[in-house]
Amino acid sequence: MKMKSLHLVIAGMSLCFAASGGITQGQPPFQEIELLNTAAFADNPSNWQITGDAWYHPEKNVLKKETGTGILLNEPSGKEHDPIRTTMEHGNVVVEFDFMLAPGSSAAVYLQGRYGIALTDSWTENVPISQACGNIPAMSRLTGEGSPVVPAGIPPRMDLARAPGLWQNLRVVFQAPRFDAAGNKTADARFLQVLLNGIAIHEDIALPTINYPVLFDKEQATGPLVFSGNSRIALRNIRYHLFDETEKEQVVLANPIPVRGVTPLIVTPASKTIIQRCFLAGEDRKLTFCAVVGEPTQIHYAINLEQGAVIRLWKGAFIDATTMWHGRGDVQLARPLGSVVELPSQPAFASLPDRNASWPDSMQQGYRFIQYRLDKQGRPTYNYSFNELEFIDRITPAEEDRLLTRSMQLTQGQPGKELWVLLAAGSRIEELEKGLYAVDDKKYYIRLADTKSPGVIHRKNNGREELLIPGSALNGQGLTWSYIW
Repeated sequence: MKMKSLHLVIAGMSLCFAASGGITQGQPPFQEIELLNTAAFADNPSNWQITGDAWYHPEKNVLKKETGTGILLNEPSGKEHDPIRTTMEHGNVVVEFDFMLAPGSSAAVYLQGRYGIALTDSWTENVPISQACGNIPAMSRLTGEGSPVVPAGIPPRMDLARAPGLWQNLRVVFQAPRFDAAGNKTADARFLQVLLNGIAIHEDIALPTINYPVLFDKEQATGPLVFSGNSRIALRNIRYHLFDETEKEQVVLANPIPVRGVTPLIVTPASKTIIQRCFLAGEDRKLTFCAVVGEPTQIHYAINLEQGAVIRLWKGAFIDATTMWHGRGDVQLARPLGSVVELPSQPAFASLPDRNASWPDSMQQGYRFIQYRLDKQGRPTYNYSFNELEFIDRITPAEEDRLLTRSMQLTQGQPGKELWVLLAAGSRIEELEKGLYAVDDKKYYIRLADTKSPGVIHRKNNGREELLIPGSALNGQGLTWSYIW
């Protein structure tokens, strides 16, 4: 490893491991808010409806939905933009739900109808961290003299927003305010922990007063869960667990334990791209021929060079390299920070006897990773050989660093009819429009640069769905596609 290629920041323990949000305990017993109809909600404003599958286009004002149940959808229009609140009222609670935003949306969820977390589309535009998804809006109240007091809003630790039309997850551990027998408040409400897409963005935040006085003008020991109605949002899998003081340590998810208590080594790209050779944890084994590539703009990926496969996508902080360096690197794993999207580690290309043949789990004979070359920014171009073919493969940030674009091109040889490229694989792949696909229940998108690329195959094979394209697409200018998350 070349030390000069790294920019190391020694971070405090709480910052590093709170930001990782690793789950080590079992989940508490949740109660589901059924979305078969709106019976679980009060008032039932007309801008809210129960529907089946839903999808917002990531860049256009387009909604596609199907009849059915399981999704609570808000489509405000004109004067119809009321919030919706549950009939359930809570004190101390763990709340989890999935949400999907339309482009430009700025919605919010309010615990007890009073203490809010903003659910904003901070993916579409580069916004200040104070406005990023997961921020706690400014709180307001009136003192006894009538003068306003406006405590500042609280930004999330990092911007982990995913693209519009993709499902995201929020988990909130909320401690209700406490009152004495006379009704005087003795302790503020607190967000004990807030996780966005699996990563802790807030911990132990005191909430001295409310930030949504429209429905409730004073604090109380209980209240409903409220979703604002002024922006387009879809919700599903809403569930909660009411807990008492004896459970507090169990419902706050523990962070990863540091290696032998040492100060963590955090690798952070400064002014140039970083590529770091490393080991990564696979599903059933250690992946020993990998590299992680980090950008100063906080968009990163990991590639399994043994397979030519991109296997991790994430934004935010880059990697924790503690186990790569401490104790002679006995564990040796790089740990991506930020919210990680995992992709399959199957080979990026393969030779198939016919289009229906199973995709191999490991790279076929005749493959060799040759090298990578760095440009002036430090970004790599990978070189592979496969039988008598040679490829170049380049992955770069695009569209104001919101996504990664991958270009693969043959530089020697003719592919023949047997060569295929694997664009995506997962439990479900949906073609949302020509050249745009959602993978694994709208976890991320694959978008082809040339929507007229011939011969794209969307198939089911061995219990999963795959997106293949003939190797002939690598001729000429080559094949270009994007990972959007």
